[in-house]
Amino acid sequence: MEKLKVFGHKNPDLDSVAATVGLTHLLKIRDDIDCEMVVLGQFNKETKFVFNKFDLKLKLTLVSKLEDGESVALVDHNEFSQSIANIENAKIKMVVDHHKIDNFKTSEPLEYIAKPLGSTSTILYGLLKEINGLGKMEVNVLLLSAIISDTLLFKSPTTTEIDIKSAKELAEILNIDLYTYGLDLLKAGADLSDVISDILIQEDSKEFDCNRIKYWNFPNKCNWFK
Repeated sequence: MEKLKVFGHKNPDLDSVAATVGLTHLLKIRDDIDCEMVVLGQFNKETKFVFNKFDLKLKLTLVSKLEDGESVALVDHNEFSQSIANIENAKIKMVVDHHKIDNFKTSEPLEYIAKPLGSTSTILYGLLKEINGLGKMEVNVLLLSAIISDTLLFKSPTTTEIDIKSAKELAEILNIDLYTYGLDLLKAGADLSDVISDILIQEDSKEFDCNRIKYWNFPNKCNWFK
């Protein structure tokens, strides 16, 4: 029997990968659907950091094009221009997304979940929490990491209280210090060692030496944790 392909957008970020894993887990528990986790590009630095740090063994298949009529579920995107080649001829069964809906149509009814949150992974966390589906460490780690990444550790203007609450709950489940891990993750994604060697990060006080940060294009760099 053909498996439902689950995937995010082209040039996948951490939220796209985490949401793929989260929705696959959700559909297995909720509907007993076997899915194939698919990725449309190579992992970025943040995703590699998470997989290496927690020794995750999840398999995501790299795919560049669909055959006509394949059944798929989309996460973290809905625009066909951001999706896989031949998406217009696929059977889209489900979408979970936090972006605006644009240039999207299907020939059949589908389940569509969209919420104005900072991360698609926040949506998946809520859906899994509703069905007591938060038992897998690798799923929880990816969801937490993606929320941190997409909200820039809660400093992105798209961050909501639901994102913050979800991340704190996941960090508690995983017994992870949220802000220490969050800084490590963002540093891995920015790869500051390749950009500036003398940047000062005062992790104990949870403050940045803002006068010395020249290359991070983060909003509200100063006083992150005051």
